[in-house]
Amino acid sequence: MPHPDASFWTKIAPKYARDPIADMEAYTATLERMRACLRPDDAVLELGAGTTTTARDLAGQVRDYLATDIAAGMIRIGEEKQDADPIPTLRLAVADGVPEGEFDVILALNLLHLVRDLEAFLADIAARLAPGQLFISKTTCLGAAPFLARLGIRVMIPAAALIGKAPGAVLFLTPESLDAAITRAGFTIEETRQETGTIPRRFVVARRA
Repeated sequence: MPHPDASFWTKIAPKYARDPIADMEAYTATLERMRACLRPDDAVLELGAGTTTTARDLAGQVRDYLATDIAAGMIRIGEEKQDADPIPTLRLAVADGVPEGEFDVILALNLLHLVRDLEAFLADIAARLAPGQLFISKTTCLGAAPFLARLGIRVMIPAAALIGKAPGAVLFLTPESLDAAITRAGFTIEETRQETGTIPRRFVVARRA
């Protein structure tokens, strides 16, 4: 059964692919930090890979890179990029949840605030990683936005979701609640960075305990 939000993300995939990265400086900083964590023999899984921009930036430096997304439309655009400019170590797949397999590194970028059951999702991620392996995430923390911004988002998103203009599931995480959930899932947090702005985003490098 398709994920309830898959059709929304497929519908916006062409626009998503056209839109420039909003904060290129922050994107580049995150990319460089992730590159420093990856080893040539790693098998990497990226969840919520979208149209595979980040996957294409990272896949060439590892043994195997599986980029997944719930939206077939996002993966189709990624496949078009792959057809035009193949990266031998990059594989793409439509997947609802965390696919079976064993990985050395799992990435979830701009994703955790969009899952419907964060605890279960993080438990599935932990199950795919051996002790000592890495989980790297970057998460929008809507719960840390200013009060009026939070209030507006809480009203706007359900209304927009009713007419297909927003995903149905959005979590109002704070940096503290995010870190606590990752820790409960069996990870030791090794590094955090926070992007400032009206709605902060938190970068976390965590190791499977």
